[in-house]
Amino acid sequence: MKRILLLTDFSENALLAAKQVALCAAAWKTEQVIVYHTYNSVTIVNNEPIVVVNDEVKEAKEKELNSWLELIKPLFPPQVTLSHRMEDVDLPIGVNDLCKSESIDLVALGITGQTGFAKILVGSNAITLMDICNKPMLIVSHKVDPAVPKHVLATTDLKEVDRKLSLFNLDQVLDAFSAQLYVLNVAKRESSAADLAQELKHLHERLDKYKPIYDYISHDDITMGIAEYAKEKHIDLILSFHKKQGLLASLFKTSISKKMAWNGAANLLVIPMDKS
Repeated sequence: MKRILLLTDFSENALLAAKQVALCAAAWKTEQVIVYHTYNSVTIVNNEPIVVVNDEVKEAKEKELNSWLELIKPLFPPQVTLSHRMEDVDLPIGVNDLCKSESIDLVALGITGQTGFAKILVGSNAITLMDICNKPMLIVSHKVDPAVPKHVLATTDLKEVDRKLSLFNLDQVLDAFSAQLYVLNVAKRESSAADLAQELKHLHERLDKYKPIYDYISHDDITMGIAEYAKEKHIDLILSFHKKQGLLASLFKTSISKKMAWNGAANLLVIPMDKS
C-alpha cells in the first residue's frame, strides 16, 4: 500500500478515514497519500445548466482543503508524503483516472449510514464507488474507533475461492499487522458435495499458513449474522470480495458488501473481483 488515495469532503467521517490510514501507514510502508476532493461546478435544472460553484466558492474550497491538509499532517509518520488534488469532475470518474495516472494501491474514505430511499436511490460515495473503482477500497465506519487491525474477518460463500484469494495479497493485512484471521463460512447448501469439497480444499491451501480460526453461521439475514459475529469476536476489519452490479441489478439486489458498508459493524476492505 505504498500509494493511497484518501477521499475527503472535510467531514468528521473523512477525518476518521484519515486517522485510520495514518495508523496503518507505517506497517504498510506507505510512501505517499494523495488527499482528493471533487465538486461539480455545473448542475442541470429543468434541462438547463446552472453554475453552482463559481470562482469565489472554488477559492473557498481550496482554502478548506489546505486547512484540512494541515489538520491531518501531524497524524502521519514522517516518511509519508502528503499531497492534495481538487477537481471539477464526478467523483467516480476522477477516482478511476487518478488511480491509473498515480498508480494508486488503495482508495480510502469514510462512510455514514443512511436510511430509507436515500439508501436505495441516492446512496453514498462509498456505495457508488464499489461498482466503479478498480482498486481495493478501505471504507472506514463512523461506528469504529481508528486502530491498527488485530482481528480480521474474511467471509466466504465457498464460490470461486481460488480466484478471489488470488486477487489480493493477504500478507498486506495479516502479516503487516500481526492480525488474527477469522474465516466465516456463510455458504448456503446449494452446491454439490464435490464442488464444496474442492472449494474447501482451495480455502485451506490458501489460508492455513495464517493459522486462521474457521467458523460457520447459518442466518436468515447474512449481513446481520456477519455483524453479530464481528461484534462477538471484536473484529476490526472485514475483507469483502465485491462483484460489480449493473444499474438494473443494483436497483433490485443489494450486494453483501454494500449491506456491510451500510451496517458499519467494522471497517471494510473491499477487493474488486472485476478488473476492467
